[in-house]
Amino acid sequence: MTASAICAERLAARADGDDAPLGGDAIAARLAACARVLGEQPQLWRSVAFREPRPAWEAVLPGLGAALRALPLAQAEALHADARAAHAWLARWLPLEYLADVERVGAWPAVTLRAWPRGFDAAVPGRKWRQIEAFLGAVPATAGHGLDWCAGKGHLARAACWQWQASGCDALERDAALVAAGGVLARRAAVPVVLHAVDVLDEEALGWLRPGRHALALHACGMLHRRLLEAGAAARVAALSCAPCCYHLMPPDAALVLSRGGAQWAPPLAFADLRTAVQETVTAPGHARRQRQRVQQWQLGFDLLQRERRGVDEYLPLPPQPATALQRGFAAYCRDVAAAKALELPAGIDFARYERAGEERFRHVTALDLVRHRFRRVLELWLVLDRAQYLVEAGYRVGVGTFCARELSPRNLLIDARLA
Repeated sequence: MTASAICAERLAARADGDDAPLGGDAIAARLAACARVLGEQPQLWRSVAFREPRPAWEAVLPGLGAALRALPLAQAEALHADARAAHAWLARWLPLEYLADVERVGAWPAVTLRAWPRGFDAAVPGRKWRQIEAFLGAVPATAGHGLDWCAGKGHLARAACWQWQASGCDALERDAALVAAGGVLARRAAVPVVLHAVDVLDEEALGWLRPGRHALALHACGMLHRRLLEAGAAARVAALSCAPCCYHLMPPDAALVLSRGGAQWAPPLAFADLRTAVQETVTAPGHARRQRQRVQQWQLGFDLLQRERRGVDEYLPLPPQPATALQRGFAAYCRDVAAAKALELPAGIDFARYERAGEERFRHVTALDLVRHRFRRVLELWLVLDRAQYLVEAGYRVGVGTFCARELSPRNLLIDARLA
């Protein structure tokens, strides 16, 4: 990035206000700024070390590649867990001083919630409950009838009804068992919440989006939150409060850009890049991280094996294996996935060698991905701002800010839109 562009981004970022959500013209300006950052060096965030033993950027930054490959696994993992430390480490090799300004988004002002009745949160997992509290503390209440989109058991709907003393809230959920369980919880809490067995991707869901409604969506994935924003804006609902998640969970042929501004300021984005925005595990329990590490080590070990056996130096997507596969050992794992891919493995393979190689390659992948992941927040912010700009273009007064700490949820960006 040129010095003049860096200066412009910093001035624009500071004009937005370091501690305030983005709104108005600042949404379009920051959308363009994120696109410029991502468009400068796409190889830094598009090269996936898991699939590419030598990412494309190593050809022009060999010193950075060598330094990362020398990192012990524990140090690389510690840098992944500490965004500031990772930034400082990478800044010795990359011009990252502008990134912090471009990706900075202020927090929504938190309001003091009413005291909950005793046992109100008894049926909600602790982390989920804290996310709901943070979400409601950041969303300004409206007098409109509530609509919980992709409601599960209606935990958010019940909490919103209680906090806002709302006249009522409908909750849409396609799983009939969750709808039944949520109905019991709503009656027990004595709140006017009604759950409905509705798939929000079906035409039937559109009838629930009406003027005067305040639609809520906490961590609605992929097409689920896109459906809400597009259909909600078309129906002119009074308010939309949405924390998007899992941008990649949509059909491969779906449009990647929603807004006209996004189309104008789009980075070189492909469907596979959407996963990068959500590849973060700060909330995963320790056993889940360890299991995931073992699976990835074995996948990488098998990847080396299949490249040699096929004589083709490219990544081969593998079918998912049950958790029990880890109990049978690496050799059995290799035979299972080879059979699934119709790849013949001869007798006498030194599986122990490939297993060790997979462990070593996992260390390299973990370190090399520090580069790609440093751009993860900018990519996610571009995706969220594209959705926010879509609502601006539809005539809504829109703000984008964080509603909770990253440690509580990495997906902590909240779009709040009110019909102007």
